[in-house]
Amino acid sequence: MSLKGIADLLQQFAPRNGENYDKSNKSQTRNLNASEVFDFLTLAKQWHEIVGPKLAVHTIPVKNSNGVLTVLTDHPVYGQELSFLHTPIIKKIEMKFPLLKGKVKRLNFQNDPVFFKVKVESLAKMTNKPTIETKEKEATRYHQHSPEYKAAKAEAIEQFQNIDDLEAREAMISLYVQFKLS
Repeated sequence: MSLKGIADLLQQFAPRNGENYDKSNKSQTRNLNASEVFDFLTLAKQWHEIVGPKLAVHTIPVKNSNGVLTVLTDHPVYGQELSFLHTPIIKKIEMKFPLLKGKVKRLNFQNDPVFFKVKVESLAKMTNKPTIETKEKEATRYHQHSPEYKAAKAEAIEQFQNIDDLEAREAMISLYVQFKLS
């Protein structure tokens, strides 16, 4: 190969108009796709801000492909409810995530309670949020007239009957019951 041929070959790799060597079309496309993925993960994490806390408990976005945002629900009613809010949801997404503007044209709803639980738990691991099971445990509060509560309180009263200070005794009883039932 002649010197002129090598110069022509090297010219192909030379930066044009102030470009850096590492900013080829492929790397720019990769960077754009990476930012879209980041925005989608952020969208999944902030879904409750877009649809509201009540609907976010029962729905989760799972993918955005060809302008269709697929939302997984744990019951068909929630998909139907969100379908009525189709346009406002897309506008909120575009306002919150400008890189997704024009990337979400319509919403598709799929109902699968088992897969929904798996997706929510995987998202919870990524965001360090409590899982559905943790929320269920937290929601399991014993009513003060339940047999479990009454038994724990009776044990606590027996344990702390010798404390003279009424306020301290009540505090200890309360703590004992809370730890016993947790």
